[in-house]
Amino acid sequence: MLVRPVTMNSYKGSVSFLGAEKKQQSKNKPVSEPFSEQRMARDIDQALEALGNKKLQIIMHNASAPSKANSDIGRGSLYSNSSKEILIPFFDKYGISGVQNAPEGMLPKGDSSPYVSNSFVYDPLLCDIEDLTKPENGALLSKTVYDVIVQTNPSRGKDKGDYQHARDGVGVAMSAAWDTFKEKSANLEAISNPVEKDAIVSLNKQFVDYKLQNGDMLEPYAIYYNVLTPKYNNDYYMNWPKEARDLYNPKNESLIAQIRSENQDEIDKFIFVDMLTKNSRDKGIAEFAKNGIRTLGDNPVAFSNPEVWANKGAFLQDYKMGCPPDGGNPNGQAWGFAVLNPAKLFNKDGSLGQAGELLYEKCEKLARDNQGGIRIDHVVGLIDPFVYKNSPVEFTAGRLYSSEHNPDLKQFAIPRGRGDSAEKFGAILEKIVIPACKEGGLDKEDIICEDLGSMPDHARAAFKRLGLGGMNVTQWYNGAKAKPYDTIMLGSHDTAPFVSYADSLYGPYGQDDFNHKLWTAVENSSPKTASKDQKQAKFDKYRFDYNRHQPDKNKQAFVQMKFTELFTSPAQRVQIFWTDLLGSNARYNVPGTTEGNWSLRLSSDFEQNFDPSNLIKGLEGALKAQDPKFVSEHKELIANLHEDADKMAQKTGSKLNFDA
Repeated sequence: MLVRPVTMNSYKGSVSFLGAEKKQQSKNKPVSEPFSEQRMARDIDQALEALGNKKLQIIMHNASAPSKANSDIGRGSLYSNSSKEILIPFFDKYGISGVQNAPEGMLPKGDSSPYVSNSFVYDPLLCDIEDLTKPENGALLSKTVYDVIVQTNPSRGKDKGDYQHARDGVGVAMSAAWDTFKEKSANLEAISNPVEKDAIVSLNKQFVDYKLQNGDMLEPYAIYYNVLTPKYNNDYYMNWPKEARDLYNPKNESLIAQIRSENQDEIDKFIFVDMLTKNSRDKGIAEFAKNGIRTLGDNPVAFSNPEVWANKGAFLQDYKMGCPPDGGNPNGQAWGFAVLNPAKLFNKDGSLGQAGELLYEKCEKLARDNQGGIRIDHVVGLIDPFVYKNSPVEFTAGRLYSSEHNPDLKQFAIPRGRGDSAEKFGAILEKIVIPACKEGGLDKEDIICEDLGSMPDHARAAFKRLGLGGMNVTQWYNGAKAKPYDTIMLGSHDTAPFVSYADSLYGPYGQDDFNHKLWTAVENSSPKTASKDQKQAKFDKYRFDYNRHQPDKNKQAFVQMKFTELFTSPAQRVQIFWTDLLGSNARYNVPGTTEGNWSLRLSSDFEQNFDPSNLIKGLEGALKAQDPKFVSEHKELIANLHEDADKMAQKTGSKLNFDA
């Protein structure tokens, strides 16, 4: 079983305590004091508490995290000092208690998508390499080298990062850090600074322990990335000679021993870099935890090429995972992801097979690293994945566990309609994912199932039976129909920004679509006592075909009502993608394309132009939508929130803040 020397479970209790303390403080503060940003922060906390202790979280990937100009290497990290300095006060001010991140594993060369990363190796880009220049961290990196990496960053000061520059720069920095560490370790007497000397001694001890506990797990990946990839000048194992391609299939002990003896320095360097990255990440996690903020991890459905190479027996050899053809994509999506071998998930005695153990270790590590929760990417890919040999449209393609009429797949089919079919379809979740997350410190309510897109009814029933929550994206679904254990959001990292979505509804031929969505927003944001006539009047005020001459007002009112819907919904977890929170129309990712994806960043001075009135009025509207007794009991808070929104809108010069 995978072992890491430092667990994050201890942070979970401290975060809960801090969060409770913060709420108690906000409850005891007078609500009649004059407006200030400090009062506004307490008002937001009180509103979330009054609405049933809603969890407000932001979706922000590491790549988008901000950096100050003198610390910008081309890509963000939530754990960098400049990023924490910018984000923690912002999160605290607006009641944000969690950050939903992307997968944080090592990426392949030339691909910045976090959803093809290696879940067992930390991405070195997470590390704040500026810290490596400091004596208290051993002064492993020259300040001159660091400054060159920053100054030559072509994306410095821009809202788009430069992944390749960041990757190359961190690679140079980590190589220099390893060489410096070895040199200083061998010559401790030559270190004149006692702080620096103590740091090297401490790092030496930590490295010995880290290698002892994690070396066996990390060694195959060290060989893949640091030995065989440079040797063959290619990071895809299928392009290597057969002997290297099948090094672990079956495990070639004698050749591995030879590679180890000839390349021990590169293997040790890899483990050392993983340790430095984890140290930097742990420091960031602890700082977030001190301020009542938890990170939420993301479990990618894909296994990276190195993970497949090191565990070939865990996967089917002929099939790949993708998405089936549908109305929006008649050719389907050929993702090319490896498929876990059903025969290797469980042994006959019910214990975990090779594939089951690999998935368990992946989930347990990600849960332990993220005590706010874990998002299960493309959950249908675990319940009943769509698989193909050469193309998603070929006759051999189909759902792995429900293609009883497919000659190639019928051996894996689970008979549907029987009393135990939901249990069998959910076996991976029930017997692997949930127990692994529990061992990692998370409960079922901490698991978010990404259930967007095409999903058969039997697959949805399988995870709902287990009490796991799905995702309600209000661009597509009615927020009022979400369950308390679901997660509600305006959009995800894969959708168009919400302001762009509203614009698209208000197109020249979009009146029916806009009006349909507007009516749902009116219903879901209206007071419980509102009559049909009152809802109709509110709807008529902003409907497309009556008021097409005031598009900005209509669209802004629609957006504000959709923010309210987030908090009137039964869903207890509210997540907002950072571009939607900021009202930006910039797109982070367009599925099925590669150009420009995963590079959009938050500027270091973003808050100067941030108008939070949509968020605050969303909370105000949600309070006003409750029963009359509740509204009466919270009338001062409601008035405060109204003032908070107006004052903040005035501060940023908003012209689009209308009472919806």
